[in-house]
Amino acid sequence: MRVSTKGEYGVRIMVDLARHYGGRPRSLTDISQAEQLPLAYLEQLVKLLREADPPLVLSTRGAHGGYRLGRRPEEIPMGEIVRVLEGPIAPMICATEGEMTQICGFLDSCKTRHLWAKVRDAVAQTLDTMTLADLLNAPDQGGAPVHFIAISDIHVAPGATSL
Repeated sequence: MRVSTKGEYGVRIMVDLARHYGGRPRSLTDISQAEQLPLAYLEQLVKLLREADPPLVLSTRGAHGGYRLGRRPEEIPMGEIVRVLEGPIAPMICATEGEMTQICGFLDSCKTRHLWAKVRDAVAQTLDTMTLADLLNAPDQGGAPVHFIAISDIHVAPGATSL
């Protein structure tokens, strides 16, 4: 399962809000600056998080308005956040959580579907048992900040070999 920037940035928004849980609401500008994320994209992601059922994020209007978590960090599993942003966990279409909308012609005789279902279940179990609070309390990995780039942004010159 590859997590898109939607999932990555959305998790970072939630971590920022969890860090400031119990304080004043956070503006998207504050989150954008703290997390070095594009403000326009955060607006789209916060909309998804607000529209979740139940809402993961609540908004407050006014001069001191902004965003805050809809529940305590201990009550928000990472799996809920990832599914709101990315949809069902699915390493392969035949191993999608819930109801499948597409399947291949080999489903009945497929020898690899069991593997992909186990991968899906392991990822789901990890995400569903880790909360925002667990993530905040995890030891820092140290080192310089890491900046991710999308695989689609990597271009290999013709004739070059990959690593």
